[in-house]
Amino acid sequence: MTADRLPIDAETLRTWLVNYISSVLDVPSEDFPTASRFDSFGLDSVEAVVMAGVLEEEFRVPVDPIQFFENPSVDAFVAAYAQHAGDAAVADGAAAGGPTVEPAA
Repeated sequence: MTADRLPIDAETLRTWLVNYISSVLDVPSEDFPTASRFDSFGLDSVEAVVMAGVLEEEFRVPVDPIQFFENPSVDAFVAAYAQHAGDAAVADGAAAGGPTVEPAA
């Protein structure tokens, strides 16, 4: 659902997530396994809340931490929430306080 997408393109979101998780784990970001589940790195609900908060601050859009469990890898999260070509209205709406990332109904 495009209304739930973040106003960030896929590559920017993927890079941000990889860099963030790599810094938390103190591991190199090169060759980061983006298909691996967040919990395989030891990321728990506390870290999901922190990561959502940092993501919100960075891109100024609310992110529900539950989405990291419903989309439990970098690849899954990016596929679900990155802006895709043709989603320009989403970015415009986010700038005006529009779309947020919330749990799927």
